[in-house]
Amino acid sequence: MPCTTLTTSLMSASSRAERSSMTTAHPRPRLREVEEEMPRLPAGSRHSDAKRDWFNHNNVCNNCYHAVKPQAVGSQVQKAVGGLVPRMLREGKKKVDVFAIVGAVGIGKTTLAREIYNDDRMTENFPICVWVKMSKDLSEVAFLKKIITSAGANVGDTENREELLELLSSALSKRFLIVLDDLDNAGIWDNLLKDLLGDGVARGRILITTQTEEVATSMKATVHRVDKMDTENAWELLCKQVDPEHNSEELAALKDVGIKIAEICDGHPLAIKVIAGILRSRGNNKAEWEMVLNNDSWSMPPILPEVPQALYMSYIDLPSELKECFLRCSLYPEECPIQRFDLVRHWIAEGIVNARDNKLPEESAEEYYIELIRRNLLQPDPDNVEQCWMTHDLLRSLTRFFIADESIVIYGQQKLSTSLSKPRHLTLCNMESSLEDPISLKQQMSIRSVMLFKSPNVRAIDILVESAPCLRVLDLSKTAIEALPKSIGNLVHLRYLNLDGTEVRDIPSSIGFLMNLQTLSLQGCQRLQRLPWSIKALLELRCLRLEGTSLSYVPKGVGELKHLNYLSGLIIGHDNNGPEGCDLDDLKALSELRHLHIESLDRATSGATALANKPFLKDLYLSEQALVTEEQQQKEEKEGQENKDETGKEENEGQEVSNGQCSGEESAEASEKIWNELTPPKSIEKLVIKNYKGVRFPSWIKGPKLGTSFPSLVLLDLENCMSCTKLPSLGLLNQLQSLQISNADSIVTIGSEFLGTTVVSPGTSFPKLEVLKLRNMKKLEDWSLTVEETQVLLPRLKSLHIQACPKLKALPEGLKHVALSELHVEGAYSLTEIKDLLKLSDELHLKDNKVLQRISNLPMLRSLIIDDCSKLKHVAALDALQHLRLVFPPSTETFYFEELIIFWSIAFARWLELLIQKCKGLRRFELQCSLSLLRSCLEGGKNWHIVQQIPEVRIISCDGKRYIRYNKSRRIYETNAQSEE
Repeated sequence: MPCTTLTTSLMSASSRAERSSMTTAHPRPRLREVEEEMPRLPAGSRHSDAKRDWFNHNNVCNNCYHAVKPQAVGSQVQKAVGGLVPRMLREGKKKVDVFAIVGAVGIGKTTLAREIYNDDRMTENFPICVWVKMSKDLSEVAFLKKIITSAGANVGDTENREELLELLSSALSKRFLIVLDDLDNAGIWDNLLKDLLGDGVARGRILITTQTEEVATSMKATVHRVDKMDTENAWELLCKQVDPEHNSEELAALKDVGIKIAEICDGHPLAIKVIAGILRSRGNNKAEWEMVLNNDSWSMPPILPEVPQALYMSYIDLPSELKECFLRCSLYPEECPIQRFDLVRHWIAEGIVNARDNKLPEESAEEYYIELIRRNLLQPDPDNVEQCWMTHDLLRSLTRFFIADESIVIYGQQKLSTSLSKPRHLTLCNMESSLEDPISLKQQMSIRSVMLFKSPNVRAIDILVESAPCLRVLDLSKTAIEALPKSIGNLVHLRYLNLDGTEVRDIPSSIGFLMNLQTLSLQGCQRLQRLPWSIKALLELRCLRLEGTSLSYVPKGVGELKHLNYLSGLIIGHDNNGPEGCDLDDLKALSELRHLHIESLDRATSGATALANKPFLKDLYLSEQALVTEEQQQKEEKEGQENKDETGKEENEGQEVSNGQCSGEESAEASEKIWNELTPPKSIEKLVIKNYKGVRFPSWIKGPKLGTSFPSLVLLDLENCMSCTKLPSLGLLNQLQSLQISNADSIVTIGSEFLGTTVVSPGTSFPKLEVLKLRNMKKLEDWSLTVEETQVLLPRLKSLHIQACPKLKALPEGLKHVALSELHVEGAYSLTEIKDLLKLSDELHLKDNKVLQRISNLPMLRSLIIDDCSKLKHVAALDALQHLRLVFPPSTETFYFEELIIFWSIAFARWLELLIQKCKGLRRFELQCSLSLLRSCLEGGKNWHIVQQIPEVRIISCDGKRYIRYNKSRRIYETNAQSEE
């Protein structure tokens, strides 16, 4: 189709869309009735508007990383942990013991189980730890797969129950802990685990949480009942949730009101947490707290019997736009984490985000997300700040009750049991290969969002696409879809299309008809090789994600999409014989960009205007094509020469080497030319430079004015800059908090130029740097941090990681003035000594440092971890040491203990014995070693006199099967290492 024809057709489709767009609010009778009956919480004296301008608070930040983290529990839970953990560690007659935490819904069972699961004593004693969130829709096969994979085994493609049981039996080869959270019947125990765990597996523990004591009784479990919190513990939890910093003076003035609020919550931890979210939004103001206490909502009859009234109040108190956003969170299945990036763009596509104060909708949506976390309605994932969960299933029940008039959630092949005539939202989970009419055709006509979860076998969506003309959100990520139907172009209302991780090979040109599309995400589509030229017709596009694909080029015209604020995985240029691709100059019109990720920069022809007119750009990722390593080059040369005649071999080799050198020099010059022209804007906060081929770093990241060029830069990552011989003066970056330098193969010395301070220009070097990582620097030999007396060095550095720097001879002397919290040194094969780190406080972690011999004069160090440092002979002057952990791999143990084998009994190295004797504050000693050394630590053994000096000792064999546990104050001595089996 000619371009003019397509454009006309698109405009026509767009106008039709405008005429037919459903812009009126969908009636939600159930929610409207509740809101009319529930009294709104008054805003109080400081806020005249009942909706309160919560997103203008200074402590609400744009990055979810800084969101308030969920606080730990009160002393009641800590006491329960203190009682349960020792009982679970104690060996009994049974091979597998079952423990049960029993209590009402929302009373804190899962919290207690999680504290036990994460307890150091449990992780030390059980190498295999598995957590399974139980649900009605979890099949036996899925359950078995979950445990097997969590135990570190591979399930392959098998779906056979008996085969999975055999795999599970072999997977549980070491001591294990399995938590079954929210188990509502004992069927899965009786049918799957009971007989299997009776024999053929290692010793282990099963911990369940359940609401019914009958389940615990049928499993013959040791029961711990969770009761309501008493008043003092409830107040303590409320304080922790309202004010994580625990400002005791301010909170003390509020205790009388706070105690009454805690009492109304009836000792219910979840109720206390969500009410704390309301109180936190109002500040530590007594009048505000009294308004919450005296609100009539407390006396309203419950809408759902099992849901505490505090949960309703937390919802009613939300501003209207946050109510809609929170309701959308209930569309995610309970076992699936909510991805922040996708969620906020889902909200925008639904039109429920109000941009204000000249902010992008995405920025406002990020603030919505953070506020829901601050109110304890969403909970950040502790292992991944980019995702979250609903704080509790009761909140999901509440929100699904409110949104039930317009949403359908289907699991697997379950039959639809709803009479909704015009549903708006459809969530599909655990679906089969194709979607065979999940809802009626009439219902599909009104659907505005479709999301698929845990459906990796779904391959076709044609029927759904063809019968849902009002669709705005379509999330098909992690399915097996190989192609989109051409009819996708008929979804003229579509604003969000997520195909991440699918098998899509091609995008139809009809996608150009999606004139309202705002987000197109193709991240991780490894088979995707081509984008249609019609992509430039997506004039409303705001987010385009292309990283992780097999694209060799991106069609020209992306630079015309002027609303783009997020562009990742953009490939510059094209292959020699391929169609013309985007060049850097095509980006000059994209003035709204906040995030830009560029690849294959070495194929650019010019970069002079690429980053001009980018006043809001915050995240910048610049990468050339990866360099070919020496190993790869040798392999390619070897394979190529196998087919050559022997007579011409030497001539060809010489010619190839010559051409390669010439090509390398030209490549470096071309690289430097392009990069020097780029000049990132001053607004940059995060910068990644990867695979840079130049010998000298770009001019814009060098020189004495570096600090003024990047006044906002907080994160810098220099990766695979393999030809650069000298680092820039990065110490001039006044706001830099995190710096990582990796694979800088040509750096031999790091000197004073790295700091950026001189006698002529004294000052503070790296004034805000907190994390510094040096990794895989093969030639680095010397590192100096010498400064003048008038200069300040690294005043905020807390974490230093040095990894795979095999030629580094010594740590810089200047570190003795730095107040480090942690130091990690691994793979420094030339480092012989670590000394005089006078301010290193929390932890020193040493691993695989083959010639390290001495550790001395670390007077503030509290924790020392030594793993496979076979030449170590002297450790002294660690006066504050409290924790010592040693790992002696069997292959190196002879280095430690040669000449010390006496009648089959092994003695500790002399340095270790002296260290334990002199460190009077040593509280905990951990050792992983061979079985023979472990047995020498048994009561009455060669090393028992050393062990019994230390308050707490944990020793485990290399295979994890044998152990010694000793606690002096509790008079605990447990071991399974006395028998020979």
